[in-house]
Amino acid sequence: MFELLGWSLLAGIVNALAGGGLFFTLPALLALGIPSTSAVATASVASWPGYASAYWSIRQQLRNGPWLALTLIGLLGGGLGALALVQFNANHFNYLVPWLLLAVSLLYARQLLSKAGFEGPLVLRRRGWPLLLGGSFYGGFFGGGLGVLLMAITGQLRMGSNLQQHAMKLYLSMLASGATILVYSLSGLVYWQGGVVLALGYLVGGKVGAKVITKINPQLLAWLIVIFGVVLSGFYFAKFYW
Repeated sequence: MFELLGWSLLAGIVNALAGGGLFFTLPALLALGIPSTSAVATASVASWPGYASAYWSIRQQLRNGPWLALTLIGLLGGGLGALALVQFNANHFNYLVPWLLLAVSLLYARQLLSKAGFEGPLVLRRRGWPLLLGGSFYGGFFGGGLGVLLMAITGQLRMGSNLQQHAMKLYLSMLASGATILVYSLSGLVYWQGGVVLALGYLVGGKVGAKVITKINPQLLAWLIVIFGVVLSGFYFAKFYW
């Protein structure tokens, strides 16, 4: 259990900075012999305190944001994603994960290299609804690299400043993760003994990661997210294809 605590602490920090904490906690849960769907459900439920603590630390970034729309998108997308995982075998979805992570990482890199930039006014335009809803659905269904995906989407939409995009990423992740709690709990997929330990590590790690965000150069942090996403996709290619 001490190993789970250590991995979840690191996962909480990573989730606050870039996303991809599942990269650390999922292998730890699988190593205990927990089935993949149960491991995904447990990690998703346990990650909620980390997202909540990280978001709370930078909540002021969204004080004038589209609260109602983001709340609806996060809860609806996360809930539908969780319902989908309960119905289907997550192992089949695993083979799509590295492709998706690589695609969103390269998409984000392209946006960073664009002369138009990746920042703009904090406004949710019509085309942002399906994109953010899809990201939240992914967060409820699997969630690996969710932060990279959401940062790529908000960057493409040029929705807010870099820090505001981080706040939106954490807010939507918190809502999507929160929506899974009810669905996965009722389904019986959650491994509660390990989940409580993970939740503690995520909580502390989220607070630490949120403090670090405000001290890192936005451009540097953005490129670190791209690098992390590419490395994460490589890990999943190796894990699921070889």
